Amino acid sequence: MQMRKFAVLAALVLAFTTLSFGQLANPQSHRVLGFFDPATGAFEPLSAGLQADAPPVAATTGSLVFKFTINAKSGIPKNGVIDCTVNVYVTDASGFNASERGAGVATLSSGTTYTCTATIDYSWLLTSPTTDKITVQDVSAGVLYGYQATATNGTAIVVEPVAGRTSSQSNIAPFTVPANGATTTETVSITL
Repeated sequence: MQMRKFAVLAALVLAFTTLSFGQLANPQSHRVLGFFDPATGAFEPLSAGLQADAPPVAATTGSLVFKFTINAKSGIPKNGVIDCTVNVYVTDASGFNASERGAGVATLSSGTTYTCTATIDYSWLLTSPTTDKITVQDVSAGVLYGYQATATNGTAIVVEPVAGRTSSQSNIAPFTVPANGATTTETVSITL
């Protein structure tokens, strides 16, 4: 009886082992990649010449410096400051695009004239930097101030910022991306 059980067990192991080796006889490693097109009802294989990854693009770097001269005809509150901002964007033929913003706080230079500098240090992955253009969306200056509130127990102070008057322009024409590593300076005049 023991021998019969052993023979049945050996036969089963041998049968299942043969079936498992059958999996190796026809490997499925050469599958055809593709997709089913419901419009035609056909299987469309992917092209055999899949493109390799594009070579890495070296970053185009530099600085855009916007020097503002601001004539403040509006009154500036005692706790107010004047700021300057600039927004630019660039779009590359490869589909890369970037939007950048720079800002600064103005200082009084004389009378009611303030100067302010907004700098954008950029690093863009452009494939065609010699033909790509930088577009200045807007340049603006504004008066900012805040209301300060002190807790009744004198332990907490909260400043609530308030935007005062602002002036915005977009009169700078698009320009070609400067040479790699260059600093480009634009001058801006605004009256508040």
